[in-house]
Amino acid sequence: FESALFGINPKDVKSWQLQFARVLISTFTLLFVSSGLIYSAEHTVNPQIPDFFTALYFGLTTLTTVGFGDIVPITSTGRFVVGASILAGVAIIPAQAA
Repeated sequence: FESALFGINPKDVKSWQLQFARVLISTFTLLFVSSGLIYSAEHTVNPQIPDFFTALYFGLTTLTTVGFGDIVPITSTGRFVVGASILAGVAIIPAQAA
């Protein structure tokens, strides 16, 4: 099925390529899910998160555990989402990369 759909022979795919794809997909999934959750939790009450792209920036700095401090969640739901995002980023990405 894969070779008919994508023109790729499964025997030609290396294990490091699969691992890289898994890490990349996990990273982008966590980034967009956490950004969407923080946007839905904060955008109506937090003037620091007016649009999804700001939430995406905030999600990226949260998942990488940089946390510049220029944007902070103000609701308890937003804080919960941030805590869960940090834990997921610290636990899932290294587990996928190993």
